[in-house]
Amino acid sequence: MIKHRYAHEIDPNGGSAAAVLARMVEPGQRVLELGTGPGTVTRILHSKGCKVTGVEMDPETLATCAPFCERTLQANLEDPKWATPLVGEKFDAIICADVLEHLRDPRPLLTQLPAFLSEGGSVLMSLPNASHLTILASLLGGRFPYQQNGLLDNTHLKFYGREDLDALLRECGFLWQRWHTVQVDPAQAELKQYWNDLEDADREFLKARCADGMVYQHVVKAFPASTTGHLNKLQKDLMELEQSHHAEVSRMNEKFETEKQVWIAEQGALVLAQENEKSALVLAQENLKEHFQFETQQREIEFKAQLNALVEIEQNTQKTLDWTADQLINHKQSVDELLAEIKALKTSTSWRLTEPLRALLRKISS
Repeated sequence: MIKHRYAHEIDPNGGSAAAVLARMVEPGQRVLELGTGPGTVTRILHSKGCKVTGVEMDPETLATCAPFCERTLQANLEDPKWATPLVGEKFDAIICADVLEHLRDPRPLLTQLPAFLSEGGSVLMSLPNASHLTILASLLGGRFPYQQNGLLDNTHLKFYGREDLDALLRECGFLWQRWHTVQVDPAQAELKQYWNDLEDADREFLKARCADGMVYQHVVKAFPASTTGHLNKLQKDLMELEQSHHAEVSRMNEKFETEKQVWIAEQGALVLAQENEKSALVLAQENLKEHFQFETQQREIEFKAQLNALVEIEQNTQKTLDWTADQLINHKQSVDELLAEIKALKTSTSWRLTEPLRALLRKISS
């Protein structure tokens, strides 16, 4: 296998122009691929079961992709007779992947293509964008620097912006049905040095003024501008609108289901939290009740003990009072008895007889 300047591996599910073009082709379709190069797109189409007729000018390059083609044709696309071997054949899709910019005038080629399209067939193409910010930056620097490959590939003969490509298609009898763009940040493109050399204010100005400044490649699906072509375009538009609608409905349903599951989970968590809080509250109430019961019992025991102590003190005091009262009664009886004895003594005969003697004794003692 030869090493080709455009040979590179791509992710069929990625965002490159080749991958996007290949995804526009339905599995099993008949495809006319103009300018196969080393077969970057061809390999993907082959893996999808497509029957590919590959047209390429360079025989060695054509040989590299021949194993992935049902048929190959070596031809120069600028030769008006390039398609003579294909007269009468019909294809579901015709692919021009980064081809038209290499032709001195792509219009003769484009005007030939409707004759090779089957009912409902389309032309799929990709072209570099001439208004990418890195090209504008190089022009501001007074340069138009051709490169080995990329936007300013040194084999590019034509340059197109969005309006240029739209005008070309209309002039050649086509109406675009799907327009996709591959975007590359100017700081990541092959001409980034010219972009990086600009002042910040200039970069911001260009970003604001250039609508397609980030667009690296345009990828377009177009139908012939005939009545049938218009119908096909409308049918495809309707189909894609329905697909988009279904996809949006599915997305909304998925979003709703996700939000529903989140809501259910949140409600479950809320119920669980409420149950936990309720259990904690019941436990706290039980603990508080037990605490109050314990406190009440303790206070009741203490109160009873204090009450018993007071009763005992009262009983002891009453006993003391009763004993004291008895003693007072006894003492009163003794006093009464003594007073009676004194009274009896003073009224006795001996008391009267000894009165003179007691008087003398009082006199002597005084």
